[in-house]
This record gives sequence, C-alpha cells and structure tokens, in this order.
Amino acid sequence: MLKKSMAVLLGILFMFAAIPAVSVLAQDKVAELVYASPYAPTHPYSVADIRVFEKIEKETKGAVKFKPYWNGTLISSRESMSELKKGVGDMAFVTPIYEKSGVDLTKAILDFFSDSNPQVNAKIYWELYNKFPEIRKEYESVKVLAVTVGIPMYLMTTKKAVKSLEDMKGMRIRVTGDAMMRSMKALGAEPVGMPVTDMYESLQKGLIGGVIFAHGDYKSLKLAEVVKFETENFTQDRGVYVSRAMNKDKWALLPANVQKVFDANRDYWGVEIFTEQGKPEDMGKDLATKANIQFVKMDNAGIKKYSDILEKENEVQAQELEKRGFPGTKIYKEARRLVKLYNKKK
Repeated sequence: MLKKSMAVLLGILFMFAAIPAVSVLAQDKVAELVYASPYAPTHPYSVADIRVFEKIEKETKGAVKFKPYWNGTLISSRESMSELKKGVGDMAFVTPIYEKSGVDLTKAILDFFSDSNPQVNAKIYWELYNKFPEIRKEYESVKVLAVTVGIPMYLMTTKKAVKSLEDMKGMRIRVTGDAMMRSMKALGAEPVGMPVTDMYESLQKGLIGGVIFAHGDYKSLKLAEVVKFETENFTQDRGVYVSRAMNKDKWALLPANVQKVFDANRDYWGVEIFTEQGKPEDMGKDLATKANIQFVKMDNAGIKKYSDILEKENEVQAQELEKRGFPGTKIYKEARRLVKLYNKKK
C-alpha cells in the first residue's frame, strides 16, 4: 500500500514538475523569422531594417532571429501584401500603394499630408489609423509593424528655371498621383505619367522638360547629368504608408512578450527608415551643387495658387471616396486638422 501511495505521489510530483519545464522550453525556443524585401541589403531601407532586427533580437534576448531575403528573391513590389498573406515570408517590406485592390484609402490619403513637416507625419498617420476603422480594415490580413514617411520631392527642369507659373505653362512634366496630375494640368503644365526607367532618356532627348523627384535621385537615377534647375519651394509631399508587416498567422504564434517588443519598436522603426532615407538626400543635393544645378524659388503668388489647387483636388479626392462608400471627407478634414495642429511651429 505504501509503495502504491509513493508511486502515485511521485507521479503527481513528476507531472507538476514537468509543467514549468515544458513552459521554459517553449519560451526558450528561438523563432526564426523569414523577412522578404525587394531591396538590396545596402539600400537605406534595408540598413534601417537590419538595425531594427538587431535591436529586437537583443530586447527579446534571442527569442527571435531574422533571416532576410533581399533583392526581391521572395517578394515583389506589385503584390507584396497578397504574397505576405499567402506566406511567402513571415515578414516583409510591403508596398500597398501598388496593390491592384483593397487599399483604396491608403492610396487616396497620400496627398492629404501636403504642406506638412515629414517629421510629424507619422504621428498624424497613426492618429488617423486609430480613429478610422476603414483604414485599419485594409490591413486586417496582416500585422502592421511600421510605416514609411515619404521624403519631399522637388520640381527639377532641364531647359529653363521655373520661377513662376507662367514659366511652367506648356511644359511636359513627369508626375505621380491623381491629385498631382490634375493639379499640374490646372496650373497650365502638361503632366505626363511614365515609368522611372524611361525618365532619364526622356529628359535627355527633351521629350519631357521636367520631373518632380527627390534629392537622392540626383545620384541614384543620375538626374544630376541632365537636370539644370531646381525650383526648391515647389514640392510634392509623398505622405505616409504602411511598409513593414508580418503574416498574421505567424504573428499569432509569437509569445505575448515578444509581440510587445515588436509593438514597442513600431515608432523606432519608422524613425530609422526616415533617417536612413534622408542620408542620400543630403548626398544628392551636394552632387547637384557640384554639377552647377541652379536652385531657384517660385514667387509667392505661384506657390499659393499651387497650394490652393492641390487642396481643392484633395477635396475632390475625398468626395470620390464618399461615392464609393468611404468616409473620405471626414478623413480628409481630420488629416488637415492634424496637419495644422502639428505644424504650428513650422
């Protein structure tokens, strides 16, 4: 009887002793996360990613490790969100603005950040994201990890400096975005849409007279070889967009303490992205200066008219969203309120 009781007691003790052991093993197991990016490991975006990976690995005490696949070996730019959802990787650099459908609000609100300091735009975006479930719904198939704040782009021309709207009339200028396309047409220019790959040759041959691009592209796209003038106060702000995400099923498998580390690094990741993409901007402007590109400014009347027209086109964009069942006007008004609120000291 005693032997039987001892056997039962030992069995119970063994059972309870085994529970924490299993828990420890589960916590100590390293999760290797496959990260897919269309960019090279030396690209500014990737440099920022690597820095964040190292930080998260340290803060989770090695509970997660990252295995990156660069240069588009796993994921494309056109369907990155769809591919991540299907599990081509655990995490990815995503470009929802290129998706064929499902992210209508994301695409439409990019121009709602016009005339805002990029350093406050992430804050504005997250407030919109938290306030409007319609925005969050576009990302219900993935776990959002970070956003990218677009670097401002500038009017660059080849044959003449644009100091007034009159100088721009009839000029063929390569632009992006529906609101910008309509705005440029209203200002008297001839907006043109074309792939980046065709831009250099088109400028060189005079097929277009200007582009709106970032300073870093003086080097990366060799624009310093063909551009002669920059109207530095005629800018296009590229807004904010989700750019890093995780497969939702993979996210659900991560322990809660690891999830907290990722969430705590959301803003840090965004700051690192912004910082790294800004470095080529400085180098590009230095290159432009050395290439004797002339930096000019448009007169105040021209800039005001440009701002007014862009604002009007954004209102049209909001109304178009309303027709499609989205709260476009509410989002637009809230975005503009936040732009004014956070740019008071600009």
